[in-house]
Amino acid sequence: MNLVNAFSAAYKRAAKKGWDRIYVLVDIHGTIFRPSYERIETYEYYPLALDTLRNMSRREEIRIILWSSSYTDQLMKYKERLEVDGIKVDWINENPEVQNTELQCFSDKLYFNIGIDDKFGFDPEVDWEEVYDFFKLP
Repeated sequence: MNLVNAFSAAYKRAAKKGWDRIYVLVDIHGTIFRPSYERIETYEYYPLALDTLRNMSRREEIRIILWSSSYTDQLMKYKERLEVDGIKVDWINENPEVQNTELQCFSDKLYFNIGIDDKFGFDPEVDWEEVYDFFKLP
């Protein structure tokens, strides 16, 4: 998966449209954390996931949206854990900044520019490095 191309395209489109934000949807299990398949979460990050998400969350134009089918109480625990680890989570399963228009309805499908999810073909064992390199701070 080449997320560098996807991020580059998102930044170009935002510049062309005069947008000041890029919305990044990020799955939790099998993407940020290794799945435990147990009732107790282990919070074991994939290599470079933590550093990459920290770098992304320091950028003013990036909005990180957690994308998960976990129950609300568990989602709040994930959000708290990520924020303790230095990752700013803007929303969970929603994007209230982008409203419906005459041509588009975001009531049932939230707006995002980039999706990072193992279900989208993201391989967390290798693809975090690509995103890390793109957002590496000088």
